[in-house]
Amino acid sequence: MRTFRAGLIGCGQNGRVHTECVSQLDGMDMVAFCDVDEDNARKLLNEFGGEYATRDVDRLFGDETIDAIYISTLHNTHADYCIRALEAGKHVMVEKPLAMSVEDCLRIDDAVRRTGKKVMTAFKMRYYDMLLKAKELIPQPLLVSMQMMDNKWPMDIWANDPELGGGNVFSQGCHSADILRFMVNKDPIEVFALGGNYYQNNGVADNLTALFRFDGNVSGNLIQGDCDCPPFTSKFYMQLFAENKSVTLSDRLTTLTYSEAGKEPVIFRGKETGMLEENKAFIESLRTDSEPPINHMDGLYATLMVLQAVESLKSGKPEPIRSLIRNDQVLTH
Repeated sequence: MRTFRAGLIGCGQNGRVHTECVSQLDGMDMVAFCDVDEDNARKLLNEFGGEYATRDVDRLFGDETIDAIYISTLHNTHADYCIRALEAGKHVMVEKPLAMSVEDCLRIDDAVRRTGKKVMTAFKMRYYDMLLKAKELIPQPLLVSMQMMDNKWPMDIWANDPELGGGNVFSQGCHSADILRFMVNKDPIEVFALGGNYYQNNGVADNLTALFRFDGNVSGNLIQGDCDCPPFTSKFYMQLFAENKSVTLSDRLTTLTYSEAGKEPVIFRGKETGMLEENKAFIESLRTDSEPPINHMDGLYATLMVLQAVESLKSGKPEPIRSLIRNDQVLTH
């Protein structure tokens, strides 16, 4: 079996975890490490092995022996790095969000179509084992509610910067939007949202409630923000409903309670899996030359869902989602 060669741009926490995952899997070696702080890159090189550490991204893009690039950098750099990697003939695994604007997502889409290379968006939560169990128990829900409420984010972290990270609702909301769409298993038509910038003096929405209408008139509710992390439900909390049955996912989506009319509730327990599984899937897509299971269009939908929810905050009315996309291309925004 062929072993693919990969390089990492962004040697922080997520970059380290991706490297650790790759080191546990057959079929790929992480051979190059790049970070604006070369010491961070060298630490990973020393710990996991490889060939070189650098602060020069051009070295990775120009390395003809590298098959894939991992991008785990500030959100506002994702689009440019993705496009440069694709144009250099590399496949891409990019941390969420795919990009910070629909326009940048479209630039990535154009590069994918021009180069024929693959992009996988790193939405690790799709691989949580209890989420997959919930899809098995209720494959066609009528109502889905997703809540991700965190403790208040410090103002001085980069992810809370409107230019670098987009703030909590965008930065983490793309995860929520993606698994909401994943569990509904349909595409969103429109969204109506309430919320705003209540106390984070950074000009972005810090807390939001959004109601999505999906194909088939399925309803999806999203609560996203950083007022407080509730101890009972935990930071991640989800419920799915169908006729005479429901699923509740609590304890950061690791405890599943299944209820069905006329039967005693059943409890299942799992783990916060994800990053190892998404790396397995990425390697398999390269090995089989198949589409990644979470591709750039999934990343685009997650970005579009959050951005249109924020647009609804501003307009005070429902904002379209599906009508902006035809044949996997955004028409206008």
